[in-house]
Amino acid sequence: MGTTPTTKMPSLTRNALLNSMKTVMSLIFPLITFPYVSRVLGAANIGKINYSLSIVSYFALFAALGISNYAIREGAKIKRDQESLTRFARQIFTINLVSSGIAYLAFLIVVFALPDLHAYWVLLFIQSLTIGFTTISVDWLYSIFEDYFYLSVRTIAVQFASLILMFIFVHKPSDYVIYAGISVFASSAANAWGFFHARKFCTLRPTRHVEVNRHIGPIMTLFMNNVAINIYSNAGTTFVGAMMGDVQVGLYSVAMKIYSIARQVINSLTVVSLPRLSYLSANDRKGYIALLNRLFSTIIVTCIPAAILLYALSSPIVLIISGPKYVDAIPMLQIIAFALALAAPNAFLTSAVLIPLRREKKVVISTASGAVVNIALDLALIPFFGTYAACVSIVIAELVVTVLSLAFSFDQITQLKLGASFVHTAVGCALIVACHMLCMRTVHIGNPIVDFLVRGGAYALVYGIALLVMRDDSLAFFLRKLRRPAKR
Repeated sequence: MGTTPTTKMPSLTRNALLNSMKTVMSLIFPLITFPYVSRVLGAANIGKINYSLSIVSYFALFAALGISNYAIREGAKIKRDQESLTRFARQIFTINLVSSGIAYLAFLIVVFALPDLHAYWVLLFIQSLTIGFTTISVDWLYSIFEDYFYLSVRTIAVQFASLILMFIFVHKPSDYVIYAGISVFASSAANAWGFFHARKFCTLRPTRHVEVNRHIGPIMTLFMNNVAINIYSNAGTTFVGAMMGDVQVGLYSVAMKIYSIARQVINSLTVVSLPRLSYLSANDRKGYIALLNRLFSTIIVTCIPAAILLYALSSPIVLIISGPKYVDAIPMLQIIAFALALAAPNAFLTSAVLIPLRREKKVVISTASGAVVNIALDLALIPFFGTYAACVSIVIAELVVTVLSLAFSFDQITQLKLGASFVHTAVGCALIVACHMLCMRTVHIGNPIVDFLVRGGAYALVYGIALLVMRDDSLAFFLRKLRRPAKR
């Protein structure tokens, strides 16, 4: 039995920072370009791009199935066995190729069969390229080996190239198709690169020997979970586009884009923890609980203040990113900000507890319940209350998922010691709120960039000092990692 080249466990702290960097850089492209393109293209064209993207996302969802989480969970347990890992990776890659082919066939049938989509066909076909490129990226293989350094370097290089292309070719409203193409290139070029570099771990190729009965059950269960997540992530865009028009989709998309950036950055720690937690859950129960406690404490002291900061700084954030024409997106972002305090714990309970412990059926129940609630609220409320109803439904859906996820992981959560983290977070957040109320009454800064930096810096400083005074373990751990190189 051979061993893989990578056997040393990387530092989770380093990986979290690297994955945060990768996430931020993958979002820096739209973050830097969106203020420019939103002014150049206008809300209507931005709405067209996001509406067509929401359609493509459903087919991309089917192509992906539940392969990524399943491959990471199962692959992490056998990554030190070269022969078993190679056989497993080829089988997963083959399944993904088949699912992508079926997704493309269904996509073509739907686009040609529905007349309402013909006006968007150019955008739809350009954006559909992401389906194939995502399949060959095999990012799940890099996650199995926790190789986030390569993923970070790859993302940064491609994003810089895309940034240059955008400023060269996008200058007028009719360039929205070009912008969509560049956005696809920003993600797809890195994915193609990843396929060829994957030989570092094993040689990937299709195989006829696929253990379908072994893989298909958990893959389809996780796929159902991804369907539910996709529904309550994209249902708002789809229903707002169908009921309210392209301009409202553009405004709603601004709020959702900003929310997604914050959510993905916070979730970086959870994402990099899945392979380690999967390994420990099968081999070291005590180590699994210890790591779970540290991670959940960090999530608690991070996500709640992040939600408060997003609410408090919503005005300068929207103005910086999109300009004064999108000022109507500010109250939308303020509503969605409350979902951030729920989304991070949801992601943690799913990826760090339920999936490593093979409770994916429970995950499906919780996320499907959230999706049903979200769709019902959108259909019932958007005709009467407009786009704000879509924002409220996101928050309520996240709340439903949180309650159910906690119930399904209660036996694990009760083994953790989280009391101090909740107390420290409550005190720190109360100080942020008090500081914000004082600033709103006494300080007015006209420049949104200065406003964001001054108030954001002040709020973060107040919270950091509060944690430092209370000797919060998560902050202390992070500071120790900064002072010395991580050994694990």
